[in-house]
Amino acid sequence: MKQFIAKWQQAKIARLELCPLPTLLTPIENGKVLVFAPHPDDEALGCGGTLALLRQKACTIKVIFVTDGAGAGSLAADAPMIRRKEAVESLAVLGISDMEFLDEPDGNFRNSPRFENKVRALFQQFNPDWVFLPSMLDYHRDHVAIGQAVLSCWQRWGMPGRAFVYEIWSPLPATRVMDITSVINLKKQAISRYVLPLTHCDYLSASIGLASYRGLYLPGNKKNKYAEAFIEVEKKVVFGSFLQIMLKSRLYLENLLKS
Repeated sequence: MKQFIAKWQQAKIARLELCPLPTLLTPIENGKVLVFAPHPDDEALGCGGTLALLRQKACTIKVIFVTDGAGAGSLAADAPMIRRKEAVESLAVLGISDMEFLDEPDGNFRNSPRFENKVRALFQQFNPDWVFLPSMLDYHRDHVAIGQAVLSCWQRWGMPGRAFVYEIWSPLPATRVMDITSVINLKKQAISRYVLPLTHCDYLSASIGLASYRGLYLPGNKKNKYAEAFIEVEKKVVFGSFLQIMLKSRLYLENLLKS
């Protein structure tokens, strides 16, 4: 039986493409884009270049900051106010002025009927063409919980638009890439407005380094190219769908890290 399974697996591997790469994502024009950011700075780190391109294409963009950015008690009492101000300044660099702060507890987000009703209202009021949300494979618990909650609502209620998962603390098995080479300086400037987080960690170098690496997925000459990577999520809810696979993988990863 073991030999049969091994041969079956080898046959499946032999049928794999040599090196499939994520496909190029083209910015839409005059569309509506809804972004869910667990904390102020996640939007700039995860999809700041893409948002800059979409604004250049005359898209209307609304960013939802889910938690208050208090740092789970590790920051000073005035951190939420500082990070809110920095968020306004960072989004201004990208040409975005429409944002909302939900002030959920940083580091301890829990989904609830109240939050789901808010998400549903946002979808119905804004009617987005594209939606961006954090990855359920991410190492940060808030990112996992918020990504799961929003995506579950989007799938379960058949909400409008295409959904794209972005990466922060852990790289994604990407299916889509956006060429952000032309706006990489805007992404750098937007991240740089988050002075408080940058005093604790060099997110700027890390994010630009990841964008440079993702640039290898772009077609043509890949020298000095930058990209942001995403997973585009299927809308149909099926057994073994993206949501279930991602959550199962994240739990498996945590068990490995604890062992």
